[in-house]
Amino acid sequence: MKRYVKWLSLALSLVILIPLLSACGGDNNSNNNAAETANKGQKANKKTYKWFVARGVDGPQAVTVKEIADEFSKTHPEFELVMEGTGDRPSYLQKLRTLIASNEMPAMFDTDPDAYASKLVEQGKLVDMKKMLQDLGKYEDFRPIALQYQQFADGSMYTLPLEFGIEVFWYNIKMFKDLGLEPPKTFDEFIKVSETLKQNKITPIAVDGKDKWPVLRYLAYKPFRMTGNDFIESVKQGKASFKDPAGMAGIKLVHELGTKGYFQQGFTATDYTAARDLFLAGKTGIYYMGSWETMNFANDKISAEMKDNIGFFRLPMMEGAKTADNDYFINSGIGVAFNQETFDDTMKEFVKFLLEKYPEAYTKKGQFSPFNYSVDQGQGMPEIFYNIQDEIAKAGNVFAVPWDTRLDPATNELLGNELNALALGAHTPDEFAELMDQAIKENAPKYFK
Repeated sequence: MKRYVKWLSLALSLVILIPLLSACGGDNNSNNNAAETANKGQKANKKTYKWFVARGVDGPQAVTVKEIADEFSKTHPEFELVMEGTGDRPSYLQKLRTLIASNEMPAMFDTDPDAYASKLVEQGKLVDMKKMLQDLGKYEDFRPIALQYQQFADGSMYTLPLEFGIEVFWYNIKMFKDLGLEPPKTFDEFIKVSETLKQNKITPIAVDGKDKWPVLRYLAYKPFRMTGNDFIESVKQGKASFKDPAGMAGIKLVHELGTKGYFQQGFTATDYTAARDLFLAGKTGIYYMGSWETMNFANDKISAEMKDNIGFFRLPMMEGAKTADNDYFINSGIGVAFNQETFDDTMKEFVKFLLEKYPEAYTKKGQFSPFNYSVDQGQGMPEIFYNIQDEIAKAGNVFAVPWDTRLDPATNELLGNELNALALGAHTPDEFAELMDQAIKENAPKYFK
């Protein structure tokens, strides 16, 4: 009987305990489910916008935009900007086109106003940035050339400029003085300076051959002096020929600079940073690049020998030039395009916020803004910064357009590949001209009508 009572007591205890455990477990599950639902709700409300960056995520433009985006997120917690990118332009372009072809166009991405971007505009995939800036009352706040550079031939504009710069030849002041050299003002003088440097066992010119566009600049110099931008605008459609005087002048310059050893040995495998470092190490006398490099020539990381030893000169002139000496390559860099499909009210608000904050924030990093914004003397910038700022103020209203933003994609790729071969002597000037004319004949009709 006692044993029966014990078992009965135990059974009753279990009957009471099980509901209690179930109730406790149910409360925990309810709390967990509620928390999980809340978290899911927060994640659902958070929208991530991707910016695919061609300049690398650590560049001053990208860093400035990300700082402003983080500030914007404090009052717009639903907004998040993430960045992905590479400074290797050929790899960037290949991946961008793969993403777009796979219907994975980023919310923001870097692109020039080139033939490929024009196709995206025709398909209605890009936001009209000219209209956007005008609607926001910000169009007149920009430097005119900064906006002109972003425009297609018809004046439409689908990319936002984030930078502004002039392109100059940087040179080693002490090296020139030691050899009795003056900054060249003509192409004939430029060749003589290069030869003198070489005869003194100094590599004349550092150039980034891996990314191709810096060598392409050399191809465009003389045609720009001879015709303005008329040659490239005509030849891209096959209305002019690379065998024309302007085309051959550019081709022969690249061939001469390369085959005479005025570019550094192995230049075709030298990337952007390595080319700049050659110059900063005092290994070459000349380095052509934009004013966006100004602060790299004034920071504490460069050697004492190079500190305050870097000057610059303009694109050389030539007899019969149709452009002035203060007309040269001026640009606002690769612009930012916005995906029409993801350009919602939040993104519109972010762009408005960005335009308000960007000029001052970007310039504080020692950069030159695409906005009408400058820094007064005595505000802590190095002398070389103010020198370039003064040069920008003196620049003309005619600017050279980069050829890689004008040619059709197939011809542009071929040009980039074969231009280094021309500089190495693998093509004669005549052979190169024929090769390019054939490429344009085959490819241009698909893009230009």
